[in-house]
Amino acid sequence: MKTIDKYYLARWIKTFLQVMAVLILLYVITDFFVTRQESVRKYNIPLMVIILYYLYSVPKILIQYQFLPAGITLTTFLVWGRSVQDKEVIALLSGGISYTRVVLSTIIASIVIAFCSFVMEETVAVWCAWRFRNLEREYFSYHLGDTKSAVSWTNLKDGWTCHILKFNKEAMTGRDVLMHKITPDKIEEVRARYIWWDADSRRWYIEDGRHFVLYPQKNMEQEVVRITQITAPFDDPPEVLFALDLPDELKTLKQFTADLNRAKMFGVPTAKYEVDWHLRIARHFAVIIMTLLALSLSIIWGKGSLIVCFGITMIISLAYILCFMMITGLGYLETLPPAIGAWGANIIFGIVSAYLWKVKPT
Repeated sequence: MKTIDKYYLARWIKTFLQVMAVLILLYVITDFFVTRQESVRKYNIPLMVIILYYLYSVPKILIQYQFLPAGITLTTFLVWGRSVQDKEVIALLSGGISYTRVVLSTIIASIVIAFCSFVMEETVAVWCAWRFRNLEREYFSYHLGDTKSAVSWTNLKDGWTCHILKFNKEAMTGRDVLMHKITPDKIEEVRARYIWWDADSRRWYIEDGRHFVLYPQKNMEQEVVRITQITAPFDDPPEVLFALDLPDELKTLKQFTADLNRAKMFGVPTAKYEVDWHLRIARHFAVIIMTLLALSLSIIWGKGSLIVCFGITMIISLAYILCFMMITGLGYLETLPPAIGAWGANIIFGIVSAYLWKVKPT
């Protein structure tokens, strides 16, 4: 590593840590006074719980709320914009050193940070997300609302399909159940009033219903058996049936992939979850793209005032976030393919970054 690399890398890392600390602090202060202050005062939530609550939210703030790309963009402008204004970059370029070589340490640092953010999301972020969720449920969630909704499961064990009109996911109980299974030899249908999951026996139970069996090859002969209480004809556990209902931030990419494949097997619509799957990778590349964009635009600091250029950089950062949200939303609505919905903003800003890098004044 050359002296120039050590010099700029030290400045960049120091500024990056300061910028991220300020951004996280601003978020915490804003979130506390806007959304949490009343609950803290009303329910007398301990100070340590509040501290832990926001500590556990740091990975989510950095990765899912796009604070990391925004912080790196601002850091790059502050370091390299000042260097351009102080004529340091001009002196290096005059000495025959290319701009790419001058900023190489920053580019490498952004790649390392992008990789580390991916590793953090797969490890520390999952651990923090579970604890954040537990604290939020215990101290900040006081109204669960109506948790009953209809659910349908297909491709269950032995070819069964189950439809439940009203299901409570908190209690794992439901009512108005219809199950059916079709084979060449017979058609089976189960209608029951209640269904519930027994955690001790790890089985589903149905109650108060009837089991109908039709034999197409025997002139549609019919058998009817009254059900008082029996085990359901499938034993898929709730963690399998409701795997995709769990936020993806609580799972590693490997677990998320397995749940996604299982949901497809059960016939569950997965377009939204496929967008989330692609986002697990795409949002880390935003770190590199925004760094390259900031490096390209930093060269204009020598042609304009600090305030004007700083305003331009903030507009570009906000434009990325808005573009990201809009294209991702189109992916969720299935207007765009999941991969395009997740990667669209990166593709657009990557093209802009490459163009600016090519035409930047030197």
